[in-house]
Amino acid sequence: MIKFIRLFILGLMLSPAVRGQSANPAMWCPVGARWTYRYGEMGGGFGTVSVWYARDTIVDGQAAQLLQRTGTAMAYLGPGIPLPGTSYSWAMPSVVTRVVGDRVEVQANGRFYTLYDFAAQPGDTWLTMPVTPFGTCARGEVQVVVDSVGRRQVGGRSLRWFRMHLANEPGTALGSWSGRVYEQLGSVQYLQPQSLACHGTDPGYMGPMVSFQATGLPGIGYNATTGALLTSAEARATAVGFVVFPNPGAGLLTLRLPATLAPGATLQVYDLTGRLVRQQAVPASHQLDLRALPAGTYTLLLCAPGQSPLARRIVLE
Repeated sequence: MIKFIRLFILGLMLSPAVRGQSANPAMWCPVGARWTYRYGEMGGGFGTVSVWYARDTIVDGQAAQLLQRTGTAMAYLGPGIPLPGTSYSWAMPSVVTRVVGDRVEVQANGRFYTLYDFAAQPGDTWLTMPVTPFGTCARGEVQVVVDSVGRRQVGGRSLRWFRMHLANEPGTALGSWSGRVYEQLGSVQYLQPQSLACHGTDPGYMGPMVSFQATGLPGIGYNATTGALLTSAEARATAVGFVVFPNPGAGLLTLRLPATLAPGATLQVYDLTGRLVRQQAVPASHQLDLRALPAGTYTLLLCAPGQSPLARRIVLE
């Protein structure tokens, strides 16, 4: 009985903090949240970094979220030419975040830094810490500067966003961190700023977001080439009648096109890394043959002059 009472009291002490975190999934870490980002190496390896919400935890008496990370890559002989048998993966250190008001904070160096602030206004700044996929490229704090703010409908949800850049990072391929940051989704670049390569090492580069998923929410894709959040494009596609079938399928697709499609439309097919793998005019037969592509998930964009792109996520078996 004494043990039961102690456990009951402990539950009362912890539950308010846990409820406080889980009461705001609209801003950060909804149940089942999983992010996928592009990954690359200067030596020619390419792949993805997966980040997923593992569970709630308690840090210094406050509710926090434990995020797990895994990297997967394959060496390439050249652009678009994978080297067979070279796929590898590795576990990355976990990330601990917490929600404080309108801020998402991340733990580093024994303390919490502001990562995102959805109440920020243009000109606001804060310090945060960069990361690497692996290795020990230690860097100091970097300064985030907010450029603009707004709100946008994404997958049927009205999400706040802000656009930012780093004040004290050069505009190089490794080390830059800019673009929009959305509630739930985080940065359309990597979750956190990317450290520069150091001392001749190749710590890898965690690039733009590929997709975001969460339980009970529509999946969202991001195309770094076009800058489009694909859920919105897919919603427009459904509304105007752009349909692709069979999907999933072997790759011989039939297209049902919008009645309002402008002349001169083209089709673009992107793989999960955001690489353009096929581009052509819309065939008069309304059939698209992708059977030469490897099995996997792709994004099909329908682009017409003067019209917003329409997107369909297709699965080749």
